[in-house]
Amino acid sequence: MRPIEKTSAAPGWRDLGTISRSEIDCERSLSCGQTFSWGRLRDGSWIGVVGSAAYRITPVGGGYAIAGLRGSRRALLDYLSLSLDWGAVVRSLPADPAMAAARDAGEGIRIFAQDPWETLASFLCSPVKPIPEIRRIAWALRAEWGSPIAGSPLRTFPSPEALASAPREKLLACRLGFRAGPLQATARLLAKDPGFFARLRTRPTSEARARLCELPGVGRKIADCVLLFGLGRHESFPIDVWMERLLRKLYFGGRRRVPAREIAEFASAHFGPWAGYAQQLLYFWYRRASGRNPARELDLRPEEEARLGL
Repeated sequence: MRPIEKTSAAPGWRDLGTISRSEIDCERSLSCGQTFSWGRLRDGSWIGVVGSAAYRITPVGGGYAIAGLRGSRRALLDYLSLSLDWGAVVRSLPADPAMAAARDAGEGIRIFAQDPWETLASFLCSPVKPIPEIRRIAWALRAEWGSPIAGSPLRTFPSPEALASAPREKLLACRLGFRAGPLQATARLLAKDPGFFARLRTRPTSEARARLCELPGVGRKIADCVLLFGLGRHESFPIDVWMERLLRKLYFGGRRRVPAREIAEFASAHFGPWAGYAQQLLYFWYRRASGRNPARELDLRPEEEARLGL
């Protein structure tokens, strides 16, 4: 593959060095359903936006070359959570056969430190949508209401204020459907309450979850996604249809009907303070074992890549 510093025709991209595969498996981490901010290019590299900066990650040898547009190496490493001792985390997880298989399948998966508003808004776009479609919706929102990054076609994620005042017909044009209502209603509430997430950071997880569930369109699953991916509450264990099905099969003897509360309480007790990592490992393992190719869900369409001008 071409070196990262030679792949981009756009001005302003800076070489930020390399990171080792022993620190992170970027393909697995990016394709385990935690983020919709990244896409994979035809040359096998990934491009994404973190805050007001853009980054490109290219597999090279035993690691990855990284480049940034308005970004810094330190900011990207913090986003990728490379300071966390991954080995210590997975050693703390249960040793049951399913978890052992998931650890092997998902070695190198890291949970990113994402912006809580972007995480919330992105998952509000997710009900009854596959991952590629959620990503396209999130990127459409960026294209319409985000700010350009260093004059490039890449854009930041729109603020609550931008989505709060967005014309409804333009939101619907982003293929949001029924999701447009809860997304805009939540944006309007948070536009009037800029300290919302700062307050959540100071609250116990159970209370923060309850406050999130008061927002339009937010149930326990989306709340736990925000807690885990946006607020760093690694004890959170999001449970969607895939995860409920897997937990019933692996830990409840295949029972067809298990109350949601019972499943949530089991996950918290069984997987412990790093339950979020257990969730991501199990999710990645189960989807791949079911015949999915999670990495392909990141692939940009040719017309999407062409619009980036890289």
